[in-house]
Amino acid sequence: MAEVIKIFFDDVVYDFSGKPLFMTIGTFDGVHIGHKKLISSIIEQAKANDGVAAIYTFLPYPTMVLATAKPKPMIYGTEKKYEILESYALAGIFEQKFDNQFSKISPYNFVTFLKRKFPTLRGISIGEDFKFGHNQSGDVKILKGYAKHFGIEVTIMPLLVLKGKRVSSSHIRELLEVGHIDLANLMLDRKL
Repeated sequence: MAEVIKIFFDDVVYDFSGKPLFMTIGTFDGVHIGHKKLISSIIEQAKANDGVAAIYTFLPYPTMVLATAKPKPMIYGTEKKYEILESYALAGIFEQKFDNQFSKISPYNFVTFLKRKFPTLRGISIGEDFKFGHNQSGDVKILKGYAKHFGIEVTIMPLLVLKGKRVSSSHIRELLEVGHIDLANLMLDRKL
């Protein structure tokens, strides 16, 4: 059972006794089938390299901090999200406090921060639409370039499509809003 570990801008380092770390990054709102593929990817990479797998996530949900009008509602509450994530064979679920200060971090400084915090970080798996850094100015191409500088390999997973709809938290929210519960549940891998 994975433990939820709150992390901050401090000098605490997580080195996993020198084992290589494979990580996926995101809010994991809903922990949909795309998220589950990312998690499976890091677990497989960790097993193949005698390493460990971990998740790096954010709380509160970034739009709660950044949205000037109406923040996006979460699909699952934090408790349910962690209940699902804790069922995976992970070394930890690292919860980054997302506040105004953190939202201003540049893409380069974010990757530098990750490498400092997790010195054995060897791989990051993300979806092809991944954005990060101040004003979401970083994308997968930028991440690959910065990560390479630190000896981190980036695995980019293609977006999943189910019944002609892209699997994403945004699309699941839209499906729920218009009453397409069956398709939303398929994307969430929920069996009723």
